[in-house]
Amino acid sequence: MNIYDVLKKPIITEKAEALREKSIYVFEIDKRANKKMVSSVIEKIYGVKPVKVNVARTRGKTKTNRYGLGRTSSKKKAYVFLNKKDKIEIFEGV
Repeated sequence: MNIYDVLKKPIITEKAEALREKSIYVFEIDKRANKKMVSSVIEKIYGVKPVKVNVARTRGKTKTNRYGLGRTSSKKKAYVFLNKKDKIEIFEGV
């Protein structure tokens, strides 16, 4: 797996913004990625060393549409904890 395939996109929500003030960044990651992969990719791409990485899987929800029942896709998120002095530049000004 390529290092740019591990991190799909940053998650920018109200909860993620509140966590960012505490130096916790949230990313959507590939379903096959694990904590060590995410930690090494953050270090290579952004040049900051994470203190800790937590990973959470969210199952897709069942939804009703005009064709019957459907399901939203499952996702996997990574919570990246950094030191107070470290920042990821992509999030600044968002």
